[in-house]
Amino acid sequence: MKETSILLGAGFSVNKGYPTANQLNNKLTELTAEDFWVASEGTVLLKEKTEKDPNWFSSDSKHKIFVVNLIKYYREKTGGFNYEEFFDFYNNVKPEEKGTEFDDFCENFRKEYHLDTNNLNLISKTNNIFNQLISKFIVDGDGNKFYESIHYSKPIYPGYTGFLNCIENWGKEGITHIHTLNHDIFFETLSNSDWIQGQFSDGFNELGSKYYGGIKGNVKVRLSYFTNVYKDTFRLYKLHGSFDQFPFHLQDSGIDTYVKIKLGIGTTELYKEVDDGQGGYKYVNDWVNYHPDFLSGTTSKILRYGEPYYYDKVFANFKKNLSLSNKLIIVGYGCGDSEINKMIESNFDFKKYPVVIVDPYPTKQIELFAKKFNAKIIEKTPNNLELNDCE
Repeated sequence: MKETSILLGAGFSVNKGYPTANQLNNKLTELTAEDFWVASEGTVLLKEKTEKDPNWFSSDSKHKIFVVNLIKYYREKTGGFNYEEFFDFYNNVKPEEKGTEFDDFCENFRKEYHLDTNNLNLISKTNNIFNQLISKFIVDGDGNKFYESIHYSKPIYPGYTGFLNCIENWGKEGITHIHTLNHDIFFETLSNSDWIQGQFSDGFNELGSKYYGGIKGNVKVRLSYFTNVYKDTFRLYKLHGSFDQFPFHLQDSGIDTYVKIKLGIGTTELYKEVDDGQGGYKYVNDWVNYHPDFLSGTTSKILRYGEPYYYDKVFANFKKNLSLSNKLIIVGYGCGDSEINKMIESNFDFKKYPVVIVDPYPTKQIELFAKKFNAKIIEKTPNNLELNDCE
């Protein structure tokens, strides 16, 4: 049985209307403190500039200003802005050091806004707010982040017909491993199509789950949890996490597992069913969550690749799948993640099997990657891809 490995990057989702990295950078740098607010539990919500901040009296109304000012400070310091490099910047500062430029920036902010949050907690607040802002802005061309369960019929899926025709054929040959660096959940919708026919696994399972999400009216809905089990023809691995994935925390033992939320689930209303010690059961609430877990930063994310419970497992799958595959198809990946590139070099037999890069506008970095791995560059979008392009 043949096995095919696919690696998807941000360029894959562009045809669906998701922002490019440059577009996302622009949204973040154009943001003002009047464009959003932070609820009491820490959730970030967008608003109209003219609308009053409902939580204006809280310290978080000042923390959001700190984030906006920090972005401006970073731009002035570096002469540009890349959201992943900015993420590295504030995560790599040493908050306990006094007299540094960053410490002076924080101290001046505290004085101006009459705030007593120390440097360490300012970074923590920045991380919580900034990650949620990224999540808010990564939506498709229609403003969707979640999708209704709709079946997509042949012969055309706008923007992706060629890719789906190819993936259907690879599925007939054997197992197809789809590894994605994207946080969006667009690819999951393609499982409900004539091309994939529901033969789809993502390592999460709802059957037998003890995890629930709350919706209005105190109703609890069972959630899928990470089992790391893949049994179907088409297997999806979210290497950098996802907007619908949350680590579930137990107060006395830390992360218990990862769960997937659904449309309408409150992100502060995650529960686990446990034995109540009297022959029944009760629900315990995750005491941490209000935003999803996904990886960001050019170097910061690499430091998390070995984390247990989820990331170490999906990366172990990635390396194993590469070693078993007789074809590697790369779509929309800029070839800039040094650790991903090392994994490909160490685990895929590129001297024996073909590597194909699908990108309508290949960069110099992509060309250098292609030269190193003897890869063929196909200057097409996913919509125009043909089966013979990938031979």
